[in-house]
Amino acid sequence: MTRDEGERVARAFFEASASGDVAGLRTLLADRVTLSSDGGGRVLAFVNPIRGLERLLRLYAGARRKWGDGRAALIGFVWIDGLPGYVTRERGGLLQTTALAIENGRIDAIYITRNPDKLHHVARAVAAGPGPGDAAGPAARRS
Repeated sequence: MTRDEGERVARAFFEASASGDVAGLRTLLADRVTLSSDGGGRVLAFVNPIRGLERLLRLYAGARRKWGDGRAALIGFVWIDGLPGYVTRERGGLLQTTALAIENGRIDAIYITRNPDKLHHVARAVAAGPGPGDAAGPAARRS
């Protein structure tokens, strides 16, 4: 996958998930998609992976109904451990990275890191401001 293709998919996923566009999400996600999250026991995250297209569509639709617009502000699109993704900041200030594994043009896995212990470097990069070609600053990486 090229950098442009990865960023296009990451942007489309962010926009569809933020706006509650279930039809858009359906076109982006693979049937056997899996969402894994890491809160490190310190912040809210799913204990077990969420598996399957229909479960994820219900999850994103429910989150949209519960929190509406503006739960998370986009900081920028980045590459995280070789995967396209993005960094967001929630209203309470919590940083989150979302990395997307893409197979055959569809998102096969979503890796969300919310654990503050694993995001120190992201917080420093965000505080430093954008670096060349990287909206979230230098070297945003998921641990």
